[in-house]
Amino acid sequence: MMRCGIVVDNELNSDVRVLREIGILKEQGFEIFVLCFGFRKSSDNHLPGVNITRIKIPKKIKDFLFFLLNTIPVYEWFWASRIKKFILSNKIEVLHVHDLYMARASFNGIKNSERPIPLILDLHENYPFTVTTYNWTKGVLRGLISRPQQWKKKERKYLEFADTIIVLSSDFRDLLILRYPELSVSRFVVLPNVPDLTQVSLNSKNAIGNPFLNNFPVIFYYGVIAERRGVFDSLEVFKNLLMENYQVNFLLIGPVDKKDKPYFLKLINNELFAGKVHYIPWINASELFDYLNMIDICIAPFHKNPQHESGVANKIYEYMLGSKPIIASDCIPQQKLIEKHNCGFIFTNMAEFKNSIIKLLEDKDLRVNLGKNGFDAIMKEYHVGIVKENLISAYKTMGF
Repeated sequence: MMRCGIVVDNELNSDVRVLREIGILKEQGFEIFVLCFGFRKSSDNHLPGVNITRIKIPKKIKDFLFFLLNTIPVYEWFWASRIKKFILSNKIEVLHVHDLYMARASFNGIKNSERPIPLILDLHENYPFTVTTYNWTKGVLRGLISRPQQWKKKERKYLEFADTIIVLSSDFRDLLILRYPELSVSRFVVLPNVPDLTQVSLNSKNAIGNPFLNNFPVIFYYGVIAERRGVFDSLEVFKNLLMENYQVNFLLIGPVDKKDKPYFLKLINNELFAGKVHYIPWINASELFDYLNMIDICIAPFHKNPQHESGVANKIYEYMLGSKPIIASDCIPQQKLIEKHNCGFIFTNMAEFKNSIIKLLEDKDLRVNLGKNGFDAIMKEYHVGIVKENLISAYKTMGF
């Protein structure tokens, strides 16, 4: 069996994308070795058939070293050393690493091991843009130390370290090729974050209870709650609907960005929202489809920016799998998906957002038909059983 090394600078068991890829590679007969962090005792969960090496350090130390990466690259030196040891002790034959910033450390780890093995770089996001939106990079002093703008300059070099580059969408692939013409299309693999139907129960029966005391239609947002994700815009639209006497509820589930939390809590405590807005900070993944079964309209109101145009968010596919109509902003990948399969509406401004909600509130048959279109698309085109061939082909191209 070929010996595949997976490197992720986080805890393994919470990363759904990495776990899905491990499952695909195991099916193909690879012997899987993982190098990752283990910040808590609860992260020591074993995965059948997977050899896991967990680096035990406090998360605060990891975060501090990462914060200094562009000033004093101790983080890269640390990872290069651990990757070298990982390759040699496990006789790794191909190294699959996650996130742009891990590319150089992985390249140097391979070089120092003196084992000329291929390097696969898996991009979970448009990192050079995304890092500039993180709170820990904002402010004069933090910016001077973390230097987030450096990633725009370093991106090309870090991509060149990889033999194969995995991206979330063809749109992001095409953007990178346009930016760096020396990167051939054959170097890329498109692997979207589609659901694994073998791991999903659409008919789960968790006793969650309906959080609303009325039978009005429910608008639903699932995921990280932040200003950049358009959640605050959505609440303003919802407030306008209530002021115009529309009978509707709004359910939000997900963690709130620390910086945005005070304003978010202030917004949802508006007297007008009493009994009409319900917020849940966290649910188990197994409960998602129970909530989808009780709601009527799903939203993905992300602000249009390079990060949100790097691929289709998980929640879009989950909404589709739940047979729900979607109202989404005009970020290119999600717009193409929704328009292609006629499973919802796209908006470019708040007036269009509001009008889309009203259309769906007033037409239950339309909601059902759009939801069915999305579900059918998932079943035919957008699940792991289909897209896994892209990953498998990439490994075959390298001779595995």
